[in-house]
Amino acid sequence: MGIWFLSIFLTDFFGYTDALLRFDRTRRKVWMSVGTRTPIELDWDRLTPVSQGITPANTNVNTFRAVLLVDLDEQGEVRFDGHFPRIASLGQTSLNEQYALGQYEYVRQFMEAGPASLPRCETYLEHRTGLRDLLSFFDLLDIPRRFDWHDPQMKGFGLLLLVTLACTAMAPMIMLFSIASWIAYRCNRVPTWPAQIEACAAEGGVMRPPAGAHSQRQPIVWKEVPFILLWTGSALAFYTWVASWFLK
Repeated sequence: MGIWFLSIFLTDFFGYTDALLRFDRTRRKVWMSVGTRTPIELDWDRLTPVSQGITPANTNVNTFRAVLLVDLDEQGEVRFDGHFPRIASLGQTSLNEQYALGQYEYVRQFMEAGPASLPRCETYLEHRTGLRDLLSFFDLLDIPRRFDWHDPQMKGFGLLLLVTLACTAMAPMIMLFSIASWIAYRCNRVPTWPAQIEACAAEGGVMRPPAGAHSQRQPIVWKEVPFILLWTGSALAFYTWVASWFLK
């Protein structure tokens, strides 16, 4: 059982290997960063979107969905750039196929109609994660963050209570994945793009955060602290109990 849980932890830790992408709407290009070598150039009009089901090797319970942009040759086979397949993974994998397809639709709208056609962006991503990302239990900490304790009707209290109980009970498992995700994102390489690509991007002006949007990397606020202490305390108590069995 311990080996099975360890395999889940390690596959989660080493799972964040998708290449970073940049989209050039003017030239209809997609640039894919692959390590320290020159980025791979893809032609948007040649790419075929593919909805792929992904089942983790150590479990067959859930199938995650992802959208891939694939460069195919005349025989329908994937083209290669050296030993790199010309396949770009778009957005995050999700158990909800419609969510995964929505990420592709967002990019397609940008490439075909421009940024003015897109819905307002509420949050934007950053390369590096902070302490709150480690303790947010996959963004479930946003629920107590948004809850208004001064609301006389206490709207959303049922959801807050349910999330609190669920996270407390499942804290030992969720915490392992949170740690793995946090370390993986902290270790992600921030790519250095060639001057030619940066010059193309500069033609559109200085890149700024979307108006009215805030960074996904947020500081911890005081009303989140009790939930952080409860959830992490539950996880640490379980780890201590398990460790005591090995130390006997």
